[in-house]
Amino acid sequence: MKRAVAILACLAGPACVVPSVGWAAVDGYAAGFFTRGVDAASYIDQGGAVIDPFYVPVQTGALLPRVSLSVTSDDNVFLDSTNETSGTSISLAPGLLAIWGRPAGNHLYADYGLILPVYESEAEVGDRPSHLLRLGSVYRTGKSQIQGQVGYRRMEDVDTVVGARVAKHDVLGDLGVEHRLSGKSSAGLQGRLEMHRFDAENYLDYNRYYGAGRLYHRVSAKSQAFVQGGLGRDDPQETGNRAAAADFYDLSLGLRGKQSPKFNTSGRVGYMWRTYADDSRDDYAHWIASVRAESSPFGLSTFTGELYADVRPAIDADATDVVDQGVTFGVARRLFTERLRGNASATFGQIDYSGGGAPEEGGQDGRTDRYWGFSLGVDWWSKERLSVGIAYSYMRRDGNVDGDPASQDSTSFEQGRWNLRASWNY
Repeated sequence: MKRAVAILACLAGPACVVPSVGWAAVDGYAAGFFTRGVDAASYIDQGGAVIDPFYVPVQTGALLPRVSLSVTSDDNVFLDSTNETSGTSISLAPGLLAIWGRPAGNHLYADYGLILPVYESEAEVGDRPSHLLRLGSVYRTGKSQIQGQVGYRRMEDVDTVVGARVAKHDVLGDLGVEHRLSGKSSAGLQGRLEMHRFDAENYLDYNRYYGAGRLYHRVSAKSQAFVQGGLGRDDPQETGNRAAAADFYDLSLGLRGKQSPKFNTSGRVGYMWRTYADDSRDDYAHWIASVRAESSPFGLSTFTGELYADVRPAIDADATDVVDQGVTFGVARRLFTERLRGNASATFGQIDYSGGGAPEEGGQDGRTDRYWGFSLGVDWWSKERLSVGIAYSYMRRDGNVDGDPASQDSTSFEQGRWNLRASWNY
């Protein structure tokens, strides 16, 4: 769901911009969780109301309202491989960002977005509003900084990992502390709390707790390398299902910052080890990653690449864990004029189910699904505060690629989606 949700999160925010602040920018799961209004606030310090419609010439704070109208046409609303249902929806997405202080220094912010269904052609699609809330702060001194954020999201949308339309409530909280030890090194602590609740009873509710320490070393004037070690726990909330309860720890290497004027990479790659509350379940280990690279070699085009891999409880199948891993490539560039921009991306990934018994015994251990997709979009900004955009996205999943034909058919799907958007930003 994380990539599907990112699309709607952009609708609730001022624009689909690359996050420029905070650790969520290099976390595959958190991408798209929060509304994007706080990212636009960083532009307050850059100036230029013509190029940047979010510019507000204030020194101590700002209120940035926004609203988007979105029309979506979907040819497979429920990701059903045997009975594809097309649907059209119209939604209104207002929002408001309040920020006190300058984004480059100490500041507080509150950002709220709401997606209001106006029309749904398919009666079985939920008509409850989606809510996206983010509260946070950053405090810096000469040698230290503390930043924290907490968010709530209620949303219904297709989940490409589960392969179904899912309604869920999520709470996500982050806290980071960093202290400079010398001119080239610093140390930090990070913590995260996640709470996931699903409206349908056939999905597994769970919490995740995680804490980590980091050691940074400066490798250039604007970039740092780091080593991170962390430990956490996945805690299912259904007392009858303890198989997915797991303690885990990881070790990884990473980079952050801007390695050159036209290239930057942020994120980490490492390994995760898991032990389970169910003694009959063997320990499990897998590589993890959350890396984003960005390059603008020619000035007009920006190329991006993302590598991700994560292990989480399997909320929907007779398995213990699901491993989602994949890569995304994208490009965005100016088209003829600064106000007209195009973008394209392609995604390739694989989902592996671990635990829960062998397939011949009715389990999913060893099942592999593969997916791929692409998106194309164009956005145009007027001289004032209005923008319009049109986009098309396609996703295909080939389920249980090593299984029998019947199982493959029941777990596969393809989906195409058109979206037309008009947005107003302060």
